[in-house]
Amino acid sequence: MTVSVEKPVAPAAAPTTTPLLSVRGLHVAFDSERGPVHAVRGVDFDLARGETLAIVGESGSGKSTTALALNRMLPAAGRITAGSVLLDGALDLVTASEAELREVRGARIGMVFQDPMTSLNPLLTVGRHLDEAMRAHGVDRRRRTARAAELLDLVGIAEPAKRLHDHPHQFSGGMRQRVMIALALANEPDVLLADEPTTALDPTVQDQILTLVEDLGRTLGTATVLITHNMGVVARSAARVLVLYGGRVVEQASTAEALGTPEHPYTIGLLRAVPRLDAPYGTRLEGIPGTPPDLAAPPVGCAFADRCPLAGDRCRTEQPPLRTLPGGRTVACWVEDAPAVLTAAGSRSAAAAKPKAPLAEVADAAPVLAVSSLGKVFRSRRNRVVALDDVSLELFRGETLGVVGESGSGKSTLVRTLVGVHSATSGRILFEGRDITRPGRADQRALRRSVQMVFQDPYASLNPRLTVGAIVADPLVSQGIGTPAERRRRVGELLERVGLDASAADRLPRDFSGGQRQRIGIARALAPEPSVLICDEPVSALDVSVQAQVVNLLADLQAELGLSMVFIAHDLAVVRQVSHRIAVMRAGRVVETGPAEELCAHPRHPYTQALLAAVPSPTPVSARAAA
Repeated sequence: MTVSVEKPVAPAAAPTTTPLLSVRGLHVAFDSERGPVHAVRGVDFDLARGETLAIVGESGSGKSTTALALNRMLPAAGRITAGSVLLDGALDLVTASEAELREVRGARIGMVFQDPMTSLNPLLTVGRHLDEAMRAHGVDRRRRTARAAELLDLVGIAEPAKRLHDHPHQFSGGMRQRVMIALALANEPDVLLADEPTTALDPTVQDQILTLVEDLGRTLGTATVLITHNMGVVARSAARVLVLYGGRVVEQASTAEALGTPEHPYTIGLLRAVPRLDAPYGTRLEGIPGTPPDLAAPPVGCAFADRCPLAGDRCRTEQPPLRTLPGGRTVACWVEDAPAVLTAAGSRSAAAAKPKAPLAEVADAAPVLAVSSLGKVFRSRRNRVVALDDVSLELFRGETLGVVGESGSGKSTLVRTLVGVHSATSGRILFEGRDITRPGRADQRALRRSVQMVFQDPYASLNPRLTVGAIVADPLVSQGIGTPAERRRRVGELLERVGLDASAADRLPRDFSGGQRQRIGIARALAPEPSVLICDEPVSALDVSVQAQVVNLLADLQAELGLSMVFIAHDLAVVRQVSHRIAVMRAGRVVETGPAEELCAHPRHPYTQALLAAVPSPTPVSARAAA
């Protein structure tokens, strides 16, 4: 039985005559070489004190742009072309002066940005960041010093007084995100705009952060606009859900309605793409086919029509208005019986899904990769950090080994030691029977061809100045594989294998979406025909529909090519989806291993139980209580 936590969503504050935040007819456009890109097209919503509103949708749907527009923080190319954003019914943030906005930003409206590394000044200490945020709004110096340490403690950073003197690069990705949350909460704002605040966080820290935000809503009346692709976070924390697609609202409802009985085909598609701990093991995820619309030339009719299995002629020629259903929810769809039709189709699809091959069918007698008593110690003048402590693992041919654990547990250090980025302090690494613990130059060259990595951030790992063709061909060039003509042919084959057109080779990474860039990263990793893929958080930055496509792609490639994979992720439902076995790491040690289904259903170690208990279920609380 899966361990779960049943935490009721904090009730919204009683409605008042004046919403804390009222958004009407919001339109945002970005200037481009092709003309204006209409990123947000007529968004309306109200936000009450103490309420959490979740905004969901794929990349490019307008979620982050809406949040930035609310705080008038759009990039230079963006502008609000119409609409109003009223704070407390008095100040219109769209027409407010810069002086008025300076008073509001950071004090009455806090912002958690999606990418903490680009939002933090690398030259300033974390303490300086927090101090400046409070000093800008007149907080006393003595209070600032004490409050800074309190904030780091609130977001779960150990030894907060000491860490105030560290710079952002000295924190892990998850810890930097915690710093961003601390900054947003420094002045106890009335409104918190949280753009993917828990994406880089492991389940236990995510649970702490969500509890903190809920407490702020109850005690201070802080209202939260929560942008996320994690439906479990939505089910746990939000009172209402706003679903965006193509810059428009396609559905707005209570969380119980939106996640329990969705009305719009797009909402239904998003929920079907979500990996679940309670789903039958090995069930294939259902991604939404196609891509979002080009908002430089918005479609005349429904923006979802080209991807919707129920779309008719009217859907392609007329924009459906938001209609109000019994109970107060709104939906923009011409098809009134969409849920019944799609639910029946989904049931047939789930029944036909083939389960993942059991471990006995994918494991050879000898492991491809064997790690025994591996240790790694980092030393500096002041500190000695044991990152890996007596780690022993095996990876078999055709198998996926999932590795999970909190930030700082040693996951990334493990994979970097496996590929030779770090040298092992102790222990042994065998690859196909050869000792590669301290490889010579020839072994390193062979290892780099046989073991390839897929990185967490597909944009940061792709050279923005090189064409996609040059990026994918780079491993072939460095390994001296093939002639230029053979490499061009191989690049085209690889791009088509990962679901892209061969013509993509002539374009730059900036021309592609996040999911497409991750496919390019996978194509590059496959170029030298490796036997092992190491995937370090390859889907954490992707929305659920693109995540489903990438997860399915990796499964298909593994079945087709016989790849062995090490898959690192925070999301235990994703790890269960892709893995045959799972290893759980804590403080540099492996505390539990086992078959994925068995480990998730019957965890033995208390730490594994705690990780699974912290995973929020995408099922609405009301539905779980009824069950």
